Amino acid sequence: MTGRNIDFGGWLRAIPQGMTYFGLAMIALIWGAVEFHLNVERERSEATAILSTGNLARVFEEQIVRTIKANDRILRSLQIASRKGTLQEDFRRWAAEVNESGDFTIQLGVIDTDGVLTLSSFGPIKETMILGDRDYFTAHQHSTDAGLFIGKSIVGRMSGKGSIPLTRVLQTPQGAFAGVVFASLSSNKLAQFYGSIDLGPGGAIMVVGQDGAVRASAGMAADLLGKPMPGSELLRRVQIANEGFYYSHGEFDGMRRIISYRTVAGFPLTLWIGRAEQDVFKDYRRNSDSYRLAAAGLTLFILIIVGINIRHRKGLEQARRELELTLHHMSQGIMMVDRDSNVALMNRQAVALLGLPADLINRRPHFDDLVAHQWANGEFGPDGSAVAPKIRDYIKAGLSVPILTSYERARPNGTVLEVRSVNLPDGGFVRTFTDISERKRNEDKIAHMAHHDALTGLANRVLLRTHMEIALASPRRQGDGFALLLIDLDRFKPVNDTFGHAAGDELLRGVAQRLAACVRETDVVARLGGDEFAILQVTADRESVEALARRVIEVVSAPYLLAGRPATVGASIGIARSADSAQVEQLLHNADLALYRVKAEGRNNFRMFEPEMDAAAQARRRTEDELRQALDRGEFEIFYQPMFNLATGKAIAVEALLRWNHPLRGRVAPDEFMTVAEDIGLMASIDTWVLETACAEAKAWPGEIVIAANLSPAIYSSVRKTFASLNASWKTL
Repeated sequence: MTGRNIDFGGWLRAIPQGMTYFGLAMIALIWGAVEFHLNVERERSEATAILSTGNLARVFEEQIVRTIKANDRILRSLQIASRKGTLQEDFRRWAAEVNESGDFTIQLGVIDTDGVLTLSSFGPIKETMILGDRDYFTAHQHSTDAGLFIGKSIVGRMSGKGSIPLTRVLQTPQGAFAGVVFASLSSNKLAQFYGSIDLGPGGAIMVVGQDGAVRASAGMAADLLGKPMPGSELLRRVQIANEGFYYSHGEFDGMRRIISYRTVAGFPLTLWIGRAEQDVFKDYRRNSDSYRLAAAGLTLFILIIVGINIRHRKGLEQARRELELTLHHMSQGIMMVDRDSNVALMNRQAVALLGLPADLINRRPHFDDLVAHQWANGEFGPDGSAVAPKIRDYIKAGLSVPILTSYERARPNGTVLEVRSVNLPDGGFVRTFTDISERKRNEDKIAHMAHHDALTGLANRVLLRTHMEIALASPRRQGDGFALLLIDLDRFKPVNDTFGHAAGDELLRGVAQRLAACVRETDVVARLGGDEFAILQVTADRESVEALARRVIEVVSAPYLLAGRPATVGASIGIARSADSAQVEQLLHNADLALYRVKAEGRNNFRMFEPEMDAAAQARRRTEDELRQALDRGEFEIFYQPMFNLATGKAIAVEALLRWNHPLRGRVAPDEFMTVAEDIGLMASIDTWVLETACAEAKAWPGEIVIAANLSPAIYSSVRKTFASLNASWKTL
């Protein structure tokens, strides 16, 4: 091989070993710091996305459970009415309420045993409509289970709109299949509600049944309503855990997302909330390119410096200036402290973020002097009160303690810094400073949304329960405690109906402001939903609780100005004290019982919980259960009180008097059970039985005697029809 021989030994001897090792260490440090920071930023972006979608899933779960339960109460009521024979009358009442509510429910209907739609909240049915092919009809027809069934999303044949059917089976008094009653939730309204939540570009929300069919969706490029999802990752994960997250691969519309899912408590539904990966990691990817480009530039500079230094050592200072120039233009603050505690390197961004004098860049201050300067200028507040105790102790200790690798602290100007430190092999350390103010504000905003009411800004039910649990767990002196005041607005619905929902919302905000003005800073005011509020009064004796209750009634009852017109509401308050129970649920139950007593006694007042209220509530529940069985067991009896014509001495009429022969309590007078029977919807059946029995027995009486019976006004319309039918039968005798 010809040519000059290369003197490798001379090249090796010319290499300045110390500078070469330093250059390689700097390259490793730069890339390590960049990759470390990028990995942290990616994990942070992922955690933020998971936290936000998970919080939204919990909020949406509460909303959909509330909606389904509200509709199921109607379905159960109609289910009971079917067995009692009052289906049509009860249906008209519920249909009117559904049509007036304007919520997610778009139709209420009844299907007979042949699958024909017989009743609809839309009004009279003008043509025969067969719904026997619906999945929910088939499910109820072939099952003895009378529970709630949530069908697949369908397009209504009357409404022409996508809907989610909630159904229950109807049965005859003998328990035979009598058809199906359904309430249809609007898929479009659910989609519009979910679509109002800003999840960023590519964000999407779905409600999926455990059968794999999509009930509602928003933000998806493809129309998935009613379509099955067999074999999907979501269905596989739901079988493992009730909530969690995973990465989707775009199986629905090609969009890769981070998914949070949560099964709806008590119902075969799963909430699916996703944010697009490209949106979640957009900041990370943008920074990744810039940081790696900067790191590559730094690496190139270092390699050039090392190469030049091998041939021309005098180029080292110039290379160092170029390196510092690059560092000064990085978005992250960087500080390098050597083994002697001197600040060997600090870029402009670090000086700006720390609020230091600009001339520190051109000299090598001692690290202790830099910290002393910050103390003297109030950077950490008086005696370090502006930072957490752990961070304060670390800063005061200086470099006499091991490096704290990562912590966050807020500056007096409101900037929040993330401080990270890495030890250098030969002593000293490198510290980075990142402005995370925007991220902290976003995290605080998400946390606030999950624990506060969107309309009034007050604490929601979740946050109230948390405060109650903390108060119960806190050690208390003898006599200390707290009180829970449940507040229900009186006459709010008429105001809402008269002035409109916007004015109703304005009224609720006004009530919230007045309640907040009534309490101390240590107390908690919450909105539980609708026109229900609560106050957690800390360290409250009986006198202060009663004083607060009177004040609340006074300020809430003062007039409001809505759309230029005055409006008034009242306040009924039920109170429970921590001395009554050490359980959150029991305290809520106790306060609810006290509130029920206030409403029963005339409203616009307050009552403290008393143990007899719980006993009374249990006694009423027993009475309700026994009344539901009394008619079937033949425990009712009619007594006839005659009325005489004094001139002739003959009986001209009798009054039919109802008595209940209770197997344990004996004969029960009507005033002890009639109100309960009306409240639980039994009066129609009882009055019908009274009329039929009295008329049947009167057939055997001599002469013509008028029968008088007392009827409940609540079922007057139903009884009029029954009486007309009986009168027609009487005329044929």
